Amino acid sequence: MTEIGRIVGVGKDAVGRILNQGLEHFHHPEILEAAQAGGIEDPRNLSHFWKITKDENGNGYSLFVKNPNTGQDVSVFDMVREAVAEAPVRLPGSLPKRVDPAGEHLLVVDLADVHFLKLCVKSETGHVYNREVAMHRVIEGTKALLKLAKPFGICRVLFVMGNDILHVDGPRTSTTSGTYQDSDGTIFQGFKDAGAALDTAIGECAKLADVDLVHCMSNHDWLMGWALTQAVAGRLTRNPRVHATEYNISEAHRKYYRFERNLFGLTHGDGAKEEKLYGVMVKEAREHISECLNLYWLLHHVHHKIRKTRGEIEFLREKDHNGMTAHISGTPMTEGHYLNIEYVRSPSAPDGWHDRNAYVNRQGVECFIYHPTNGLKARFTEWF
Repeated sequence: MTEIGRIVGVGKDAVGRILNQGLEHFHHPEILEAAQAGGIEDPRNLSHFWKITKDENGNGYSLFVKNPNTGQDVSVFDMVREAVAEAPVRLPGSLPKRVDPAGEHLLVVDLADVHFLKLCVKSETGHVYNREVAMHRVIEGTKALLKLAKPFGICRVLFVMGNDILHVDGPRTSTTSGTYQDSDGTIFQGFKDAGAALDTAIGECAKLADVDLVHCMSNHDWLMGWALTQAVAGRLTRNPRVHATEYNISEAHRKYYRFERNLFGLTHGDGAKEEKLYGVMVKEAREHISECLNLYWLLHHVHHKIRKTRGEIEFLREKDHNGMTAHISGTPMTEGHYLNIEYVRSPSAPDGWHDRNAYVNRQGVECFIYHPTNGLKARFTEWF
């Protein structure tokens, strides 16, 4: 009271008289009754209290009153706790429920470089990879991606096939060019297992939306990979929700696919150089270029993530390194203004040759979600 008097310019006794006059409201019958109900005979012993007034509709006000007689400070914790305890429960009532988003997006499921028949031995590379592991990653990886993508509202699925789905291209466990490979089983076993895995994965996609199949020719299995796509597509096109045009599963080196105002180029990645991709897209898909805002190339072959935009300059946006993924900041390059190039990760582990050369990729499968006009909306990776 001495400090208050010094500030306001009056004596200590005057301050006391002013404070005592303020206690008259504590003799109000309702306050007295409430205090006594709480076991307090003299309302002047209250440090603070709430005064809450509500009508039958829940409208009204709440007042917090501090007792000037005690002068006790009330902690913020106490105020919040008591306010929450007294707060009325407000139910949504007639508020509209959130509905699932309309199915308007394209989902691209791109299981790149699966390499059925690849053999990785843990004692040599630290990884185990064989036909059984490959089958698991195709099927369970696809299911995981579909679960992540479903809430976005998917109207169509593009399922990318080929891209070294098989590790070898004949009975002598070698690639198309004759390079020997460590293999888990015969070409016949790999062909059947890969076909069964693709049947299941594509069938899961068809439960979500109509599926378009597209094949990318590749260097490990140029002939047998193409034959596998023909066999799988021949079986699955009996499903009215699975579609495979002659062009989409042909032996053409590069494929183009359009979704509304998005144009996609797809190729394995061992052929045409990046700097040529925009030019060949303009030449080979000329009728679509002027109507598509967003241009994409999906590439494979390298087993790790590289993401770039190419316009007046080349800009690296993301790259997997051993032990880390680098995201590069710099001049923004937005959808609709530049060519977007993306190398897709592989679920296959590094074998002996890759391990010796320290080409050690982190294994995963990826999918991409595209809006009809705005382009890339989301991407998901399921790691193994």
